[in-house]
Amino acid sequence: MAQSKQDGKRLHAEKILCVGLCNIDIIQVCDAYPAEDSDQRCQSSRWQRGGNASNNCTVLANLGARCELLASFSDAKMFHFALDDLRERKIAHDHCVYHRGAQVPLSTVWLSLATGSRTIVHSNPDLPELTFEDFQRINLQDYAWIHFEGRRNTSAIVQMIRSIVEWNERPENQSCKVKISVELEKPRHSNLDLLVDGVDVVFVGKDFARFLGHDSAREAIARLKQLHPGSYIIICPWGERDTVAIDRQDRWFTQPTYPPEVIRDSLGAGDTFVAGCILKLAEKEPPGSLSVVLEFASRVAGQKLAICGFDGIKRD
Repeated sequence: MAQSKQDGKRLHAEKILCVGLCNIDIIQVCDAYPAEDSDQRCQSSRWQRGGNASNNCTVLANLGARCELLASFSDAKMFHFALDDLRERKIAHDHCVYHRGAQVPLSTVWLSLATGSRTIVHSNPDLPELTFEDFQRINLQDYAWIHFEGRRNTSAIVQMIRSIVEWNERPENQSCKVKISVELEKPRHSNLDLLVDGVDVVFVGKDFARFLGHDSAREAIARLKQLHPGSYIIICPWGERDTVAIDRQDRWFTQPTYPPEVIRDSLGAGDTFVAGCILKLAEKEPPGSLSVVLEFASRVAGQKLAICGFDGIKRD
């Protein structure tokens, strides 16, 4: 009986928690990017639950992982669409915070069939960001990995990360430490504050790297390691070019991309890559196998580019 309880606890602790945004994407698939002041038909349109952390969970669930989303929710009727989708995909969201009367964050997205590009206009007028007090309601013992999307509530996220680090340092938790990853994507200097001691993996977006004045992934990684030395992994996907990474032992890796013959939908490709990395890293690949992680994530992201939405993403 004791063994059964231990096994149950171990399986429960394999859950991955993604902390960040959940919004609704309104997507129009067009032959080409629409000209200003034009009136034209699109090829197709759809609603989709979106947001970086929300998309991470969708991909993780599709790949068979047990995952949970922690985000601020609106109590508006429109948001029921996102809630229904979370339930259908069996993505836990028990600790999400509902805000009465807040508007639903919306992204209007134009997908160009001519180029494969996606153009996003985002609206989030009054939905509050998560607070440290919101995060304190979770039980860290339930998770093996917690991923943070870098958002405007930087100081609260720093508190969240430090609380995990403190939990990890307790003697009784040495055998069940929670891994921590952060994504630095949006072009804002406050993202640098998320390079907190104790973070295990840092994902650096191309837009953020360019915002800091870097022209390549390798240059961005080298500078971040100089600003914040330590034993942690940095992974920087550079669009369709390649991904560059450095592991805990400061060994460099370069991974090519695997674009399909026809790019049908690039919306969420970066979120798919991040989710693929987290899943593979959470599986505790043998030391020195960051190349295996990058290869897996790149192939999963290539799958995503070939399909509309996320349904159809699976392990090879």
